[in-house]
Amino acid sequence: IITSQPDPEANPVETSTPAPTSTLAPSPTATPPPFSMLTGQVLASKPVTINLYNPDDTIAVSMPANTDGTFAFTVTAGDEYKVVALAGGHLSAQAFVTTASGNTTTLPTFTLPAGDIDSNTVIDQFDALTIGMSYNSAAPSEADLNNDGIINVLDLEILAQNYRKTGPVVWE
Repeated sequence: IITSQPDPEANPVETSTPAPTSTLAPSPTATPPPFSMLTGQVLASKPVTINLYNPDDTIAVSMPANTDGTFAFTVTAGDEYKVVALAGGHLSAQAFVTTASGNTTTLPTFTLPAGDIDSNTVIDQFDALTIGMSYNSAAPSEADLNNDGIINVLDLEILAQNYRKTGPVVWE
């Protein structure tokens, strides 16, 4: 019986496995939803917070406005949003906005009416009473309507200009 052994000096035989070929179609790339920008400016003597509500009235985003009152949001286009501006000692303002894809929607510059110290959506005698009871002090900070560090007649004059206004104010 003759058996052969592999020659160690011989070149080894290379075997290669062909690269697998895919028979599946490439997966489609998910199309991102269309976006747009929502911008605006809200003026108040106190820091302003902007709340953005989804169509189902759940809050989507809440963020402070810049020190000059400006803000900018990237939102999904086509949905209707409720935008609410808030500041301590002021009535809130709200707007309803539907944005278009790729566009920037800019809400008009709006000044929040000062004087709603107790946040009950009306500027009334209870707000004036708070100023009277806190006269020549710094607290509560919501009663310092001009934000000068002291509650005095200047704050009462601001409240008088907005007396009996109710909120939320329509932001147009």
